[in-house]
Amino acid sequence: MSHISDNDKNLLEAIKKRIERASGLSDVSGWVQKDYEFVVFFIEDQTGHRLSLSTVKRIWKSEFERLPHTTTLDILAHLAYNKDWHSLKKEYLNPKIQTVPKREIEKKPRKAKSPRIYFLILLPALLLLVLGIYLSGTASTKSLSKVSEEVSFSYEKTVEGKIPNTVVFNYDIEGVDADRFFLQQSWDSSRKVEIFKGTHERTDIYYIPGYFTAKLFADERIIKELPIHVTYKDWFMAARQPMEEIYTISPTFWSTEDYMGIDKSRLAQKGIDLNKKMQLAFYYVTDFGLNGDNFEHSIRFKMEPLEAIDCPIFNLHVQGMDGFYWIMFGNKGCESELEMRLGDAFHNGKNEDLSMFGTSVYEWQKVDVLTEDKEVTLKLNGTSIFSSTYNQSIGPIMEISYFFNGVGMIDDVLLKNADSQTIFRDDFTKP
Repeated sequence: MSHISDNDKNLLEAIKKRIERASGLSDVSGWVQKDYEFVVFFIEDQTGHRLSLSTVKRIWKSEFERLPHTTTLDILAHLAYNKDWHSLKKEYLNPKIQTVPKREIEKKPRKAKSPRIYFLILLPALLLLVLGIYLSGTASTKSLSKVSEEVSFSYEKTVEGKIPNTVVFNYDIEGVDADRFFLQQSWDSSRKVEIFKGTHERTDIYYIPGYFTAKLFADERIIKELPIHVTYKDWFMAARQPMEEIYTISPTFWSTEDYMGIDKSRLAQKGIDLNKKMQLAFYYVTDFGLNGDNFEHSIRFKMEPLEAIDCPIFNLHVQGMDGFYWIMFGNKGCESELEMRLGDAFHNGKNEDLSMFGTSVYEWQKVDVLTEDKEVTLKLNGTSIFSSTYNQSIGPIMEISYFFNGVGMIDDVLLKNADSQTIFRDDFTKP
């Protein structure tokens, strides 16, 4: 990191504002955790590079005395202006003028030319620009690919079908040039640990089952990814409060009714404060032998009101080997907080009308997910509410899981293949 000048600060602010507008977000003073997480996703989706949640928070909250790493600045600058940080700084920042740079300079009116003349003038420049962008992207890809080839990354689980599960990671980063290295065992940035040259092993514990992607970082850049399938023999329940703190919940605490859930009193016995925000999750993690681009999935869900939760939300998650579905339903009036990922198609309630996903979550709701050749139809209580397509296959289904930002319950879980044959079913009827 280097010292930040007023010019640096102004340029970084201009970049942030441009990214905010492009992502459909505004008024950073009112952002909550979900907004920062969306920015992390937006940056990765647009650039192919993932910044950590802590880095994004630090930058957007201006909680730094020195400039972020140049690699981070380049990622943001390319996203905002398609230029690296130093080129952008040289082109748009005049050290003698302490103002935020403008993308375009106002010019005096000129005599109008015909569209054909403009086209002939601009065509060579446009071709050069496209070629330059292509070559730049190709060079970047080759560079990253070369680094990735020089890095070995593997793992071994100490047990199968059980939780907790210790995983032994083996890596070789000796040939990579960077200041610092990190290993992150999943999406959870709080599980990111520093590793060092001269070492080749690191162990970590998975307290919940799932299909995870472990990552090796060189500074802020991901140089290697590794899928980790931590399976479990049955349903698994866990709670988080805060998100970094995981409480696993054994079946002896589960509801005795004919659905999967847990009573509020039992959560309190586990140390969960129902007067604070929380997350409750149900997992079933195995290789279902089911094509994620051609399947049917249905489930019923319901939530209980909590004073601490203004917008109760249910999240349906289907994880494939190569992609996933993440579908959110919220109480009526909370639609702006909802978002959805269907393969490589993303929908955000802050810049798109997702009012059809608002419903009475304190009553039983039935959701159907119908997918045929990457074309998805979503139904709520038997009525079609949304359809979309995606391009990148999500691969075989390796996990289904459900998340509530409060106390919730599920019932009648069903998975079928493209021939409508039942692959998995559970109505939670007690013997």
